[in-house]
This record gives sequence, structure tokens and C-alpha cells, in this order.
Amino acid sequence: MSIAGSIAGSIAARIAARIALICAAWVAIQIGSGYLTHAMPLRWFIRDNALFRTRRFERGGRLYRLFGVHRWKDRLPEAGALFAGGFSKSRLAAGTRAPGAGTAGAVDPSGDRVALLERFVAETRRAELTHWLPVVASFTFFLWNPPEIAAWMPPIGLVGNLPFIIVQRSNRPRLEAAIETVRTASRRRTQPSAGEPDRTGAGSSDGRAPGCS
Repeated sequence: MSIAGSIAGSIAARIAARIALICAAWVAIQIGSGYLTHAMPLRWFIRDNALFRTRRFERGGRLYRLFGVHRWKDRLPEAGALFAGGFSKSRLAAGTRAPGAGTAGAVDPSGDRVALLERFVAETRRAELTHWLPVVASFTFFLWNPPEIAAWMPPIGLVGNLPFIIVQRSNRPRLEAAIETVRTASRRRTQPSAGEPDRTGAGSSDGRAPGCS
């Protein structure tokens, strides 16, 4: 083998090794980010903060329909239940179909639905953070790669994770609106309708509670 061929083979091997190492690093970053946020307590995701808050320009998540999110979001892989105790969005569909709802004497399931929707909203925040962390971690490639290679990593991280971030930011306002709708419907069911007798005992003509003699 000529010296030139030997040098070319050595360079090719080094390039292949670096590519393999970069790919392995990305896998570790993505899985590590998922595990890290999975280990965070749920209470950290109960309320919005500066990162998760819906901005006015997002128009309640409707902005993302311009990107066709409603057409492709279900094609993205879901890893909500990848780790033990994780939350899968399939639980939302199952949980909102309460058995016995609509039948005589059935227990009002709205409280359970609100709790499930609130959990789902919290999990959208967890999922969003899961996909922001690799974008931040992509800057660590500058520590062990030449700048001309490392400079590609943040754009790659953003492009690879942005669709998942968009889905979470699109879903969350709609879920919050659904929570308010369920709560409003529940309040209406518990309020007496016009013309319905007041069974609470208030307004009795003699001022005595029912059953008093």
C-alpha cells in the first residue's frame, strides 16, 4: 500500500470514529435528558414559568397550525412511558371515557377528568423540558470537537427536537381550555336550574331547617 493510500485510510478511519462518537453522544444526550426530567418531581411542572408560559404571539397554540402540527404530530414517536412510572398520552383517551357516565345514578366523572387533564398539562411541560435540554447540551460538543464540526451541533439539536417542542406548546393551551370547559360544565350541573325547587332548606317560610318541628 502506498503512503498516500495509508494516510487516506487513516483519515477515513478517524472521520468514521468521530462520526460514530458524535452519534453515540447524541443518543446518550437524548436518553439522558429523558431520564433526568423523568426523575424530577411532578410538583416542578404543576405551574407555568418563564419557559413554559404561552406567549401572546402563539395565539393559544393556533400559531402552530401554520406549521401543520395537527397533521403530523401523531406520527412522532412517544416515549412518555419509556421509563417506569412514565405518563403516556393514551391514558388521556382512556381516562376521559368514564364507565357509567350518562347513566342514571352515575357518579359525576368531571373531577377525575380535570385531574387527568391537569396531569397531562404538567407532563407537556416535562416533555418540553426534555427536548430543550438536548439543545442546551449540544454546546458541549465544542469541548471535544473542532469548532467547524461543533458549530453544526446546536442547529442539529434544535431541528431534531423542535417538532416535539411545538407539539407540547400546541397541546397545552388546548388542554387548559378543556379543563376550564369541564369545570364550567360541572358548576352548571351542580347549580339548580330556573324553576327547580331549592332543596337546601334556604328560603323556608318559617325560617326553620327541613325536619325541624
